[in-house]
Amino acid sequence: MVKDNAWLTRQVAEKRIMPARFGGKTWLLDAAGTAYLPEADWLVVSDLHLEKGSYLRCYGNPVPQLDSQATLHRLSRIITDYQPEVVICLGDSFHDIGSVSRMQDADKALLASLIHQVPRWCWVLGNHDPAIPESVGGERHARLLQDTVGLCHEPEEHWPAAEYQLIGHFHPKTRIRQGRHVYRGKSFLIGQNLMIMPAFGQYTGGLWIDDEVVTSLIPASTRQAFMLYDNCIVRQA
Repeated sequence: MVKDNAWLTRQVAEKRIMPARFGGKTWLLDAAGTAYLPEADWLVVSDLHLEKGSYLRCYGNPVPQLDSQATLHRLSRIITDYQPEVVICLGDSFHDIGSVSRMQDADKALLASLIHQVPRWCWVLGNHDPAIPESVGGERHARLLQDTVGLCHEPEEHWPAAEYQLIGHFHPKTRIRQGRHVYRGKSFLIGQNLMIMPAFGQYTGGLWIDDEVVTSLIPASTRQAFMLYDNCIVRQA
């Protein structure tokens, strides 16, 4: 639980955190790409895609194999800031079924320390990681429910208890024009009944929020977009 109200007030003033309403609840959207739910003390992060770098290298792409380390260090700083009771990884935490076997020992140790740092760590399974080895700690869930807000990796059509759904999977990104300059960045996207998280992973691309795949879920007329840029979060007009 965030206990330093002065820190929180400063972060909001500096546009590093922005409160937003969704599902009858107030969420704190962080410029780092996480969403915090104060009433439940839940910190939600999506699409870590750990070991995407090593996966790409297997197919001849010479990218540096440092993405897991960078992603986990960023997540560590956020956990230190919020000190949550629960961390929820909203699917595609690992890029493929062989990710854990390819992780360097130092990265495995860092991940284990993060899992043990919080009272409860929940993996929501995604299409890239439908099974996570038991050697990795934490709980495994197909989906979670907080009152009427369902948390899952992709939208689910038949889930009566979930009037609202918080999902990942689509890696939304957007652009904002200010004068002659155009800024681009990952984005939170909120509609009437659906909220899409930005991808947190180091090597994650994304879909523009005007892509027909995204607008079929959240039409432009009903959406709120919050772009992440230069350690700030900005609401798109």
